[in-house]
Amino acid sequence: MSSLSNGSINNDSETRPTQDSDSLTAVDYLANQFELEKQAKEIMPFDPNECTYTKGELRQTIFACLTCSNENNNNPIGVCYSCSIQCHSNHDLVELFTKRNFVCDCGTTRMKNTPNGACKLRRGKSNLELSADDVPSSSNTYNQNYFGKFCGCEQIYNPVEETGHMIQCYFGFTCGEDWYHDKCIMGLNPKQSTRSEADGQNLLDKLSPPGLDAGLQFLGSDEKIQQMKEDNVNEEGEENEVDSIEKLKYFPKLDSFEQYICWTCVDRFKEIFNSLDSLIPGIIVEKLPRFEGIESIEEWNQLRQRTTEPKQKKIKTENKSQEPVKEMYSIFLGSEFKEKIKSEFEKMDKSSKLYKFIENNSHLFDDDPVYQPPTDQSEEEWSTTVSYLDMCAADALHTLPKGKAIESIEAYDKIRSKLRDFFKPFAEQGKVVTEDEVKNFFGKFNEENE
Repeated sequence: MSSLSNGSINNDSETRPTQDSDSLTAVDYLANQFELEKQAKEIMPFDPNECTYTKGELRQTIFACLTCSNENNNNPIGVCYSCSIQCHSNHDLVELFTKRNFVCDCGTTRMKNTPNGACKLRRGKSNLELSADDVPSSSNTYNQNYFGKFCGCEQIYNPVEETGHMIQCYFGFTCGEDWYHDKCIMGLNPKQSTRSEADGQNLLDKLSPPGLDAGLQFLGSDEKIQQMKEDNVNEEGEENEVDSIEKLKYFPKLDSFEQYICWTCVDRFKEIFNSLDSLIPGIIVEKLPRFEGIESIEEWNQLRQRTTEPKQKKIKTENKSQEPVKEMYSIFLGSEFKEKIKSEFEKMDKSSKLYKFIENNSHLFDDDPVYQPPTDQSEEEWSTTVSYLDMCAADALHTLPKGKAIESIEAYDKIRSKLRDFFKPFAEQGKVVTEDEVKNFFGKFNEENE
């Protein structure tokens, strides 16, 4: 990699090159780097200097580390927000959004085969290579999400290609708070994904910010969906795919319910949810049947009509060749469902199954806050610093002899950390960085690398 010592900073304004294509390319590149850093701050707005391991079980944003999992016999491993940045930033990560009652796995014996696997935040200032030897939580539960797979279709989520809605199961006892495509919720055959399951693609920068409520959040490429909305009619005047997905027939409108509970969780506790529905009419605003492997919405509707027919009529109309349809369905909880459950819970017989069920799943009626790390206090200071760096360093690049600007950009990555150290005091003291100070910095850097 080239260094800045290959060409010195020219302080003579008369010899400053015009804004030719090379210099403009360099400046544009540098500006792009600042924009990327700004986006990173928006995605990662919290102070990443405290691991949540010592805080015990939390409902928090979790990242699955596929790299550490592969190094440890495919043992699923989830790490907290801070560890995803400080300990696993160069690993293949999948953001799972929030999971309940989870303790960070970073630095525990679940990672015992990972070289230098001790948590960097918990081992203090030691520079020694330490193995991961902390005791992992026995209460953590894992599902396919920790291997990058989601939904009943078990597809790897790709935010670039995904245009449909994905909804998280709020209950999560059976599914592990999995995410589901709206079409898969109804049982429609998912389209075959063109993406292979090969490891190595980090999709972290494409996902939504951490700390979101794990209730009704939707996964999808917002920019892509918006662009497709603008082009919602093709040359033949037909609606495009994203429009049809958003208006998926018979699927509840997204603003008509507060939380979703998947068919696997409902099937496990069907009697309980039926009792809850009878006790509090209207708390379940929709019971949406799921018919596995159907090819069309029309087929789904025909099967739904069969299952809702009166029993005697259904027996007469069914052919012997027709296989009995197993009744699987998801439920959608209406607004203020927590308040309604809490009000009835206080009146229930404490020995009843329903009472014990709700007591053991208090997030159905009680507050269910998501832990968020402290806000990064340096964010505003760094934003100010970046604006100075944008103007001064870009201006300094203009003073390089023709042909050296691109080489200097290549060297920029090498000095990124030193630049941060250089600008930090200015940000902390609120001082303005002058162009001469920037040039002096580059001059000293050149001397050190000659």
